[in-house]
Amino acid sequence: MNAIDITFGLFIVLFTILLIRWIHRPRLQLSGFRSQRMCPSCGLITSRLSPRCQECGKTFTTMK
Repeated sequence: MNAIDITFGLFIVLFTILLIRWIHRPRLQLSGFRSQRMCPSCGLITSRLSPRCQECGKTFTTMK
């Protein structure tokens, strides 16, 4: 084995690792988009269905 074979082999291994990392990257899920909100008082992220903050107990105000 000469230096060109070793370099080419390392290039293939590096390319394979990068390809696997790209394939297994987490995707953005649009189904849960806007299903959470942040409490203006304490900053906790809470479910949009909850009428109160789970941390401080304050009610969420609706913007109308």
